[in-house]
Amino acid sequence: MTTILTAPLPSAAAVALARLERAFAPVHDMHSYSRMTPEVRRAVIRFENASSRCQAASAASDFDGCLAAQDEMAMCRCQLEKAGRLDLIGVAA
Repeated sequence: MTTILTAPLPSAAAVALARLERAFAPVHDMHSYSRMTPEVRRAVIRFENASSRCQAASAASDFDGCLAAQDEMAMCRCQLEKAGRLDLIGVAA
């Protein structure tokens, strides 16, 4: 018979576990991800990807790439505004 220990995790392990949970959680888990329409879900994902591309382009001094990413972010923001879900990208309504 195998004994399973239930002692608390060391603090470093708890921090690592929390980081993994955030990394693999659905987009903005604080909101009901399953109740989002597919269009809203895609807009949130596209916005977050464009935001990352913009940061990378800016760091590489690729200003055209940064502007293209900002255009994509603006389109996604408009879609989310129409859906009343700007809260999903951290914009106060």
